[in-house]
Amino acid sequence: MIFSQRTNWHRQQNKLTELFDSLRKSGRVILDLTVSNPTECGFSYPQKEILSSFENQSSMVYDPNPHGLLSARQAVTEYYRQKNISVDPSNIFLTASTSEAYSTLFKLLCNAGESVLVQKPSYPLFEYLAQINDVELQQYDLRYDGEWHVDIESLNNLMIENIGKSKAIVIVNPHNPTGMFLKKDEYKAIKEIARQYNLAIIVDEVFIDYAFEDDESRIGSTANESDVLTFTLNGISKSCGLPQMKLGWIIVNGQRSIVNEAIERLQIICDTFLSVNTPVQVALPKLLTIGKNIQSQILNRIKSNYTTLLTTHNPHLTSQCSPLLSDGGWYGIIRVPRTKSDEEWALQLLEKKGVYVYPGYFFDFTDDGYLVVSLLLENSIFQKAVSDIVEYVSLSEP
Repeated sequence: MIFSQRTNWHRQQNKLTELFDSLRKSGRVILDLTVSNPTECGFSYPQKEILSSFENQSSMVYDPNPHGLLSARQAVTEYYRQKNISVDPSNIFLTASTSEAYSTLFKLLCNAGESVLVQKPSYPLFEYLAQINDVELQQYDLRYDGEWHVDIESLNNLMIENIGKSKAIVIVNPHNPTGMFLKKDEYKAIKEIARQYNLAIIVDEVFIDYAFEDDESRIGSTANESDVLTFTLNGISKSCGLPQMKLGWIIVNGQRSIVNEAIERLQIICDTFLSVNTPVQVALPKLLTIGKNIQSQILNRIKSNYTTLLTTHNPHLTSQCSPLLSDGGWYGIIRVPRTKSDEEWALQLLEKKGVYVYPGYFFDFTDDGYLVVSLLLENSIFQKAVSDIVEYVSLSEP
């Protein structure tokens, strides 16, 4: 074959996507609870301010720097200063996206065939990023007992089984799609495992600004971590609701000697690609300021929809059709009876009620009984869709 094995993916549409496309082409109105693009969810974007932020003569000058423009990195440090976190601009690398940041770090840390540890449930993107970088994924468990936790025993067991092969622990905080914020005691245990097995920690904080409420038992940002080699990822796709602008960042922290080594190697990797365009770097200080208003709109929306998720239920089916509790993020999870597979529930909801949801297996849920929904939709649409889900489940179950 002329093509590489790393791109030999299964590309056929699944039944759910086929049905969605067919119904949409027929003209049927679909309540799409999978939408995760904020620019399609009715938020108010100050277009003139956003576009004017790019009207800067500095955008016409090409000044390549593997870290990114200093002015942009200083804007990132200001973002963290407002969270009472001090970040050194020299520890920051700008990327075109968080996905690119992951790919860059996999190149930095892993030889072909080595592995990184990711949470389960998980996000489908990791599988592709790992495969195109010749990296294997090992999954450690999250568990739910009324709230989500990292299963530290699962992580420990995984390390014992893969001694010498694993290079990094990935933490998504808050997690996607469960909305779990990492607890301080869990983070302490994860750092101890990282020290014991000489692993790096990669912390994805793209949803860090979207907590439903404050809780002192949770960790804040890891952008100022000093104990373990840590790479903190974020960007304006989620924090500012501006995925079209394509700018993220990596912050490197930990013990100074190993941080210096990581930075020198990252400089060569990033200098090889120089993927972040100059105009968005020049505009970043203004975009971060403008993004506060968009972020506020998104936060109000997801809080309202999460409340709707908690309060819309059939009292006779509460144990069978109910939301799992969450700490934040853009998704909600609905528990449904295991009398059908997740895919069957999703197909029937789409066909019978015109409601499009993710079945849990899309996110590597091990068991059936879970549907995943976006909290970004306009409140009236979300409320109608959730009511339809509860009604359909009620009519389907004795």
